[in-house]
Amino acid sequence: MRKGFSVRVFNGEIESFCRFQEGLFDNVLVENESFLIAIEGVILNKKSLCQEFASTNFKDLVLNLFIQKKQRFFALLEGEFSGFIIDKSERTVFAFTNVTSTQKVFYYRSTDLIIIDTSIKNIVEDLKSNKIPFSIDVESIYQMLAFTNIIENKTPIKDIFKIYDASYIKVDAENLSIKEEQYFNVEAERFLGSKELAIDTIDEIFSKSVALEYEKDHELGKEHFSLLSGGLDSRVAVLYAEKLQLNPNKMFCFSQSNYLDETISRKIAEKFNFDYHFAPLDGGIFLKNIDKMVSISEGMVLYTGSIHVDFVMEQFYQEQFGLIHSGQIGDGVLGGFNMIPDVQKPTNKKIVVNSHFLPKVFENLEKIKSQYEREELFYLRNIAFNRAVFGGQVFQQFSYQTSPFMTKDFMSFAVSLPEKWKFNHRFYLEWIKEHCKEATLFKWERTMMKPNAHWKTVLGDHFNKRLVNVFYNKIFGKEYKISMYPYQYYFDSSPEIQSFYNDYFQSNIGLLDDYKELQKDILDLYHHKDFFSKSSAVNILAIFKYYLS
Repeated sequence: MRKGFSVRVFNGEIESFCRFQEGLFDNVLVENESFLIAIEGVILNKKSLCQEFASTNFKDLVLNLFIQKKQRFFALLEGEFSGFIIDKSERTVFAFTNVTSTQKVFYYRSTDLIIIDTSIKNIVEDLKSNKIPFSIDVESIYQMLAFTNIIENKTPIKDIFKIYDASYIKVDAENLSIKEEQYFNVEAERFLGSKELAIDTIDEIFSKSVALEYEKDHELGKEHFSLLSGGLDSRVAVLYAEKLQLNPNKMFCFSQSNYLDETISRKIAEKFNFDYHFAPLDGGIFLKNIDKMVSISEGMVLYTGSIHVDFVMEQFYQEQFGLIHSGQIGDGVLGGFNMIPDVQKPTNKKIVVNSHFLPKVFENLEKIKSQYEREELFYLRNIAFNRAVFGGQVFQQFSYQTSPFMTKDFMSFAVSLPEKWKFNHRFYLEWIKEHCKEATLFKWERTMMKPNAHWKTVLGDHFNKRLVNVFYNKIFGKEYKISMYPYQYYFDSSPEIQSFYNDYFQSNIGLLDDYKELQKDILDLYHHKDFFSKSSAVNILAIFKYYLS
């Protein structure tokens, strides 16, 4: 659905091209003799901003905001958006993304050329057509192997960078300079009030965030499409919508049949008479959609992270639906990114997935971590915004995914709370026990217990889940009983999938002939028995195929 845009600066001249359809969602172009403004996406607070700035429509609002707030007007916007401004008189370009950088914008700069685009591949094709050499960034590839995603602002291609979350770049066409700045800092002042006040405040903020999403569906004239699983975040988002009488009637769930995600979400739907729809992932035939997933991620994150989402949405999504309502990153910003009940510098605990490749990226990782005083801010950017949001990009083939946990007000307030409150999701549980008790009446997939007491989280994490894993996986060999999407089981059970992966690997390993050390590492990795290793190896081949074939 997202089509994007391009801006090219060469020999002092500025060229731009918008691929998106004006008028779809909140896509808009505003141009006169002095400037050109392009915005693509969905603006959740458009209605309130129109009222505040006395504007009759979005185009009028953009014009009024630009006149009053100048180039940083987009700092007032809430939602899923990206865009650019060309100041014709000053011969400058501003390109920006939203606060979570879910609407990705990339840029390339050489001595005489700057390219800005919403697609890395488009920049690469521009370089190819102009016979400008480019190359794979090998360190980024090893980041992918070590972390399952590329961190900070790097991409798989040297000299192509991603605009950071809540940031914009300013390009001076005369001297071809680029300056990047943040327009919103999620790290607000620390909260100094009582926990009781914090719980009431977060209830108020969350209520407003949920209302923004569902009211946007009404503005679009669309039906609600809400995700519901056995986790905590999606049910809290849905039950808040129910509590606010926003009528979140249609619920959608996907997982391995009869896994906790299905059984728990069904019970919730039955309790509240939601129109419930379930799509089974059984068999995992979608694991063959490697190239499609890499074309969506552009090699920024491991394709298996959301490959099941694409399979399900092809079945579920219809034109009458509006936004895709989720609870994304809720557990992260409310304790999941706090490894201890205190402030500490970033550790490797959550970011490193395959420690075998850590030596390849260790030095640069240490430099990056040293720039962060708080671990949760490092994880917020590099796990939430650079890894977890891949699902949102898959959803974006159909509509925009939103989450009330990802608004500016909610994230900045959550980050401001003391670490000792949030650790092990204690504050999260106290909040919902006070303001959304219905969410505590059903088991939590993570702990297999109701989320109504701190001790249950500890017991569930350290005993229940491990015991069940041993019971089904080690003793009975039934991995499909203990996972939302048991990829290893799908792979082991399907000669068709195994054959496809072996053929894919053999057909593309030659793409690494000029990268002998990497090629050896990928060969060794693929010959491991576990599916995670095989898919990690294949992911690298798919990235090379995407950019070099």
